[in-house]
Amino acid sequence: MSLNQYHFEDHWHVPCPIEQVWDVLADSENFPVWWQGVYLSATNAGEDRIVAVARGWLPYKLHFVIDTIRREKPTLIEFKARGDFRTDSSKWILRPEGSGTHVVLDWNPIVDKPVVRFFSPVLKPLFEWNHHWTMRRGEVQIVEYINSRSKKL
Repeated sequence: MSLNQYHFEDHWHVPCPIEQVWDVLADSENFPVWWQGVYLSATNAGEDRIVAVARGWLPYKLHFVIDTIRREKPTLIEFKARGDFRTDSSKWILRPEGSGTHVVLDWNPIVDKPVVRFFSPVLKPLFEWNHHWTMRRGEVQIVEYINSRSKKL
């Protein structure tokens, strides 16, 4: 694995029905609404494509395009990304778990953003920590978002 290549397998437990979780994750244009402080923007750029800007705790932004390449409701969303990082295939994998949903993000970015690429040989653990910071926010905020939508119904 090259020094600017990363592999993440993140696990979330979302105490909500799988269909609700899938619907939120499948609507990537809506990520800035619920994944606040991470997704700064996500704009529809055509069928199954968004242009996004995101950040972590560290003081840089990532600009990228996500192309959804496969959807199997309610268990799988497969996508590719390009821009400040690229992936060939990454996946949201969902399965029922008790009364909730177990979510796995299998994410394999190769980071091309110059500052991250340059510092990856030395700061890779810090960049990995930054990713985990964003994912912890996502796990908490997706639950809050689904619960707030359910109360409005």
